[in-house]
Amino acid sequence: MIETPSLVDQYCHGVLRTELGLGTFEAHLARGEGPPAAGTTFFDTQAGFAVRRWCPPLLGLEPHCPPAHYLARRRELGVLEAGRRLLRGSGITTFLVDTGLPGDLTGPGEMASAGAADAHEIVRLELLAEQVADTSGTVESFLANLAESVHAAAANAVAFTSVAGARHGLALAPEPPGPGEVRGAAG
Repeated sequence: MIETPSLVDQYCHGVLRTELGLGTFEAHLARGEGPPAAGTTFFDTQAGFAVRRWCPPLLGLEPHCPPAHYLARRRELGVLEAGRRLLRGSGITTFLVDTGLPGDLTGPGEMASAGAADAHEIVRLELLAEQVADTSGTVESFLANLAESVHAAAANAVAFTSVAGARHGLALAPEPPGPGEVRGAAG
């Protein structure tokens, strides 16, 4: 017999702790992709089709039920129970969670508990830099404090991430900046 391999979500964000209306939920299906094609909704995209096929049965509904029925069932179960069913139903055994997004999102501990899985933190470098910048008076203290924060975060994080790749893609230079460039940017 072939065993199902362990599934690792190598990069995810926490789960929202709040109920979403139809429009807000739909906007999360295609974040950053612009408006849906004329005469369609984001439920008509590949992500929307996947949600409509795989998620309703985990909540006791038929696959491809109308989106309004799916969201009503989520509200009926409540955020915690719906999240628990969906996360556990995914088959994921380990979540690597980027904790750098704003909003009321669960952290790795809550993801682990709800999903009956392991969860580990991915630290967003920009968030560390913003936190350090608020308490550093000079470029030198900023750089020293940032290095200290990165080393401290590395004790528990499984990875670091940056929005630089998403913002610049392949135009981002593959080599790290030199010390002069770093000091100039920090200034």
